[in-house]
Amino acid sequence: MKILQISSARSIGGGERHVVDLSNELTKRGHDIFVAVVPGSPLPTALSRVPPGNMTEFPLRNAFDVSSAIKIGHFAKKKGVELINSHFAKDYPVGAVAARIAGVPLVITRHVLFPMNRLHRFFLSSVKNVIAPSNAVAESLRKQDIFPVEKIKTIRYGLDIARFPERRMEDREGICIGSIGNLDRVKGFDVLIRAAGIISKLRRDVRYRIVGEDRSRDGQNETFLRGLIAELNLNDSVELSGWSNDIRDVLASFDIFVSASRSESFGFVIAEAMLSGLPVIATETEGAKELISDPSLGQLLPIDSPERLGETILELLNDKQKREQLTRYGRDHVTNKFSLQRMVDETEALYKQAIADD
Repeated sequence: MKILQISSARSIGGGERHVVDLSNELTKRGHDIFVAVVPGSPLPTALSRVPPGNMTEFPLRNAFDVSSAIKIGHFAKKKGVELINSHFAKDYPVGAVAARIAGVPLVITRHVLFPMNRLHRFFLSSVKNVIAPSNAVAESLRKQDIFPVEKIKTIRYGLDIARFPERRMEDREGICIGSIGNLDRVKGFDVLIRAAGIISKLRRDVRYRIVGEDRSRDGQNETFLRGLIAELNLNDSVELSGWSNDIRDVLASFDIFVSASRSESFGFVIAEAMLSGLPVIATETEGAKELISDPSLGQLLPIDSPERLGETILELLNDKQKREQLTRYGRDHVTNKFSLQRMVDETEALYKQAIADD
């Protein structure tokens, strides 16, 4: 198959990791994968298996960038593309126009829970399928009533198991509580910092590392978090370390992973932490509940509750047997239920059917 992926992403998170892993694996299987990205996108570097000649840049200024849509359509037609898959809201109308020009079916992937604009009903009336990477996203799409139910297909995210070799718990000096994500308010890092303030009154041997970048234009998110750290006198124990491209090494430096997020459609980094053999504490977002479907897999607690988070961290720090259980069962669960192999198998089948039906 010849497939064109469109992604206007300017940073790499869970949805972008999905595009990268899917594209690399499909290329490995012998398919011709093409990728349209914005200038300065971090995706080409990560798309190690996709030939450089199969990648192209277009401005993709907004959802109504007709000029980019026309150019992408002609690019797809020239390359003999058989299907286009758009991955983010801004890319959907652009993909629709490009697919019409190229005369090929359009598939979109919805990576978030946020409601879609009703204008999408018009622009995407001819979409072949809508991929939901989690049950939570699928349910959200059905409730929005923008697409016929039969067009919504759930293909849950998959992770490259081989990238995260099994590790054993180590006894080392000091304890590191870690969290990863963009420094947006929705990620709840302020909740983790307040929990750290509670814990610091009882234990001084715990440090906290928050790995992520501030995507706001004026840097207000990082400014707020640094101000909160100073206010709670946590400068010596809480670190905002910026972004890292090597998530495996970051996770290897943690002893416990915490997601204090206020909303997650899936929780890609939660799954990576479980696969890395880390005990996980997460707030009860839709995505976290889908991953941590049993108490043996991780600990869930209410959203926006620094007190409960502090208590749960302390309890887990004092219970080595519980940490070992979460480590063992969490990794096995992700390996068995959320493998990249399964995700790509299902996506490959959907693409083939969409092309055959067109």
